[in-house]
Amino acid sequence: MLRRDRRTVAFAGYVLYVAGEFVEALEFWRSISPFQQALEGGPLGAGLSVVYAWMVLAPLVLLAAAVPVFDRRDIVTA
Repeated sequence: MLRRDRRTVAFAGYVLYVAGEFVEALEFWRSISPFQQALEGGPLGAGLSVVYAWMVLAPLVLLAAAVPVFDRRDIVTA
């Protein structure tokens, strides 16, 4: 199931990247897409832009929000 979810997220990211090419309202999504980095300049060929910091910061923010929630759960005695 996890494999299917990763494929779905990757496909959705690609669709947003391509849609940004044709729809002006979605053009912003092209600049933050991992496909923009991979296709435009190569993975590290064009250098790492500051715009791609969201790829590191978003999971860290989600992790910081989840730790207090899951810290309350006692799964050892359940």
